Amino acid sequence: MGHARRMDKHDIIQLIDRHTNADGTTDTPIEGLRLFRMSERLERLPGIYESGICAVVQGCKRAYLNGTTHLYNADQYLCCTMPIPVEGEVVEASPEKPLLGLFLSMETQTMVETLLELVNSDSADDTDTEVMPGLAVARWHDHDGFTEALGRLLALLDDPTALRLLSNGRLKEVMFAILRGEAGATVRQAFGGLHDISQALTFLRANLYEAISIDDLAKQAGMSRAAFHRKFKAVTTYSPIQFIKLHRLNAASWLIARGTTVSETTTDTKSAK
Repeated sequence: MGHARRMDKHDIIQLIDRHTNADGTTDTPIEGLRLFRMSERLERLPGIYESGICAVVQGCKRAYLNGTTHLYNADQYLCCTMPIPVEGEVVEASPEKPLLGLFLSMETQTMVETLLELVNSDSADDTDTEVMPGLAVARWHDHDGFTEALGRLLALLDDPTALRLLSNGRLKEVMFAILRGEAGATVRQAFGGLHDISQALTFLRANLYEAISIDDLAKQAGMSRAAFHRKFKAVTTYSPIQFIKLHRLNAASWLIARGTTVSETTTDTKSAK
């Protein structure tokens, strides 16, 4: 009996095209997985990138983080390991050839448990202690493990029974491929050595419009103010005060763009101390 044909990016394009019938984001039955389609270019807009993997299989997007431009398309995918205020832009899309892609969250219970299990069991050498930014791109080859795992995950959308029984295993396959790829070091760091910063960011998101001080965040991270400031900037590229202000601004801008009024986004205009 011959081996089944390996999934490639063309298969992924067909799957996303079939399961998205309008511009915008489409939720799926797979926890944390959203598909998106865009038939025209979109100007540079502020927003908050969630912790997860964003892969564009047709078309092209750019993300701007504090002076650095990240281009992602069918040749490389974006990995964001913590919520970060970023500006995004769709630079290649048309009705004939729409932007097609997906976002896979790393913040769901299933994904967190899967990531921790894989990170703790991975034997990769993590002796390099350099702190890496929480936003990175990784090369995406047509016949690497990531392509095959992603195609197998998306194929579950065509088979409800397989979806119910196999989705957790397929999610593990995707994350295993990510950890073994160029984004692996960034992900391992985020779910290992950056737990302290993640704790502070979780606190920030829950109290975004409160009068949060840098000392408050450092306390959540269990670090001195000076040590927290250095590590926070290395990961997010912003100082804590810059990050808080930009996070509030981008969150409000995103909500306003969705039709929410300013008064509904927040009534608190206090700056971080």
